[in-house]
This record gives sequence, C-alpha cells and structure tokens, in this order.
Amino acid sequence: MLKLKSLKSPVTMVFIVSLCFSFTSVFTKILLDKISSSATLFLRFIFVVVTFPIVLKILGKSTFKELIFISGSELKHFFFLSIFLAGDMILFFNALYFISVSKATFLFLTYPILSLILARIFLKESITKTDVIATIISFSGIVVMFWKKIELQGSKGEIMVLAASLLWSAYIIMNRYLGETKNHYRKTYWLFLFNAAIILIALAATKDAISLYALSFRDMVLLLSLAIFSTLIPYTLLGYAAKYVKSSTSSIILLLGPIFGILLSFIILKERPPLGTLIGGFFILISAFISTYSVEKLLEASKRFPKKIKSMLFWM
Repeated sequence: MLKLKSLKSPVTMVFIVSLCFSFTSVFTKILLDKISSSATLFLRFIFVVVTFPIVLKILGKSTFKELIFISGSELKHFFFLSIFLAGDMILFFNALYFISVSKATFLFLTYPILSLILARIFLKESITKTDVIATIISFSGIVVMFWKKIELQGSKGEIMVLAASLLWSAYIIMNRYLGETKNHYRKTYWLFLFNAAIILIALAATKDAISLYALSFRDMVLLLSLAIFSTLIPYTLLGYAAKYVKSSTSSIILLLGPIFGILLSFIILKERPPLGTLIGGFFILISAFISTYSVEKLLEASKRFPKKIKSMLFWM
C-alpha cells in the first residue's frame, strides 16, 4: 500500500519522466538507418495527438472540449513555445547523424548555462560568483571536447547540438512565464499539435519521406516505445506534477535523464567516447547542476520578466 502511494507522488513521477527521457536518444540513434530523425519525431507527435485526449478522458483529468478550446493569448503563447521546442528537437536529433549520443547529450547539458545567460540579458541582473564559476566550468568542458576539432565544417553535429541547447534554453525561460495556464494538459496538447505541424512542414521542405515499410518488427517496437515511453507517458506525468513540484526541483531531477541516456549509450550502442569527451562532459555536467539551481532562483526572484517577454513578442 505504501509502495503504491509513493508511486503516485508527484516527485516520484518526475523521476519516472527523467528515466523515460533517457531512452529517447539511444532508440532514435538505432532507428536512423531505417527512418529519419525528423520522421521519427513526427510519428511520435502524431501518436500522442491521437492518444493523449483518450488517456486523459480515461483518467478523468480533462475532456476533449477542455483541451481544444483556448483563448487567443494562449494560442500565441503555445505557438511561440512550439517553435522553440520543435526547432530544438529537430536540431538535436539530426545531430545524431554526425556525432555520438554520449557527446550530443554532454553538449546539450550546456542549456542551464545558456538559460542563465539569456535570463541575465533580459533581466539585467548582477552575476554572482557561483554563476561565473559554473560558466567557466561549462565552457572549459566545451573547449576540452572541441580541442582536436575546432574547424566549423568538421563540427557540424556539435554546433547543431549547441544550437538546440540554445533553443531549449529560450523555451525554458518563456515557458516559465508565457506558458502559464490553469490547464496544463491543454497546454501540453497544443504543444503536441503545433510540434506535429511544424515538423511536418520541415519534412515537406526537405522532401523527407516517411517510409514505414522499410521498418522491421524490432524497429516498429522501438518507434512505438518512443511514442509511448518518451512522449505520451512523460508529458502526461509532467502535466500533472507541474502543479505540485517546484520547477527548481523538477529541473534538477530531469538532469538525471541525460546521465542515464549516456550510460545507456555505453551499454546498448557500445559507444566508447574519447577521453576528452568524457572529461569535458564531466565539467559540463557539474556546471549543469550548479547553474540549474541558479536559473530557477533567478526566475523566481524576478517579477518584471513576464511583461518584458510579452511586450517583445506580442507588442503589448
């Protein structure tokens, strides 16, 4: 009885979400030989667009009417959030064509530092010694990882991941304020809808076909697992836990996902990253934990930020 109750704890749910996200990069990397990363993303979101309302209805959390009807301001907010989120995903998963999962994940962990820098620019707050130390550690890690590969042409995958990290940072900051809504499930569902549409446009622009016929039974299982365990379940749980778990707590817990993902890349993909990648990644990982708390503390302390962002985006 106690075990069942503990599983229903919002904090426990965030841990489950972190574990679910850890499989995403590894499974996507395995599927790259058969189906593109963008096509995989599109199929994931189409799956949740169909199944998310059904799951919520069964759980008694929200009706389809509550999900679909939104205000004009919510529509703008969700659309802009989706642009950053979809762009982040497209860049990150396409980077897996060029670099390993472990290296991509380590580099992506620079997002707390980038979030901190963006927040400082908008808020014009003073930078603490802790922030400076975290930034130095993070960029030292990047230097170590790029040490023997500085030319831009040969660093395509790394640059794509850093760009994805920047977009994710922008998403985090804007989501903290622009995404405020009484119905977290509605916000999640509209993000699914917009992401599916944006990724479909990207597929059409690149003339990237979705060839399911080339997939084996194992590939189909992996694709379905991505849709259920890396998309449907984690986002449903996050929608519920957002009401009860502080964003600072969630951010720290969710950092465990990339760590698990790196371990899985060693075990499943048999990746053996160079020593420089491991050392640089370790530096970035330390700075990620330090700066994640700093970012959340900064955002909590500021009450001017929402008006600034809204005025910039919507000319209010």
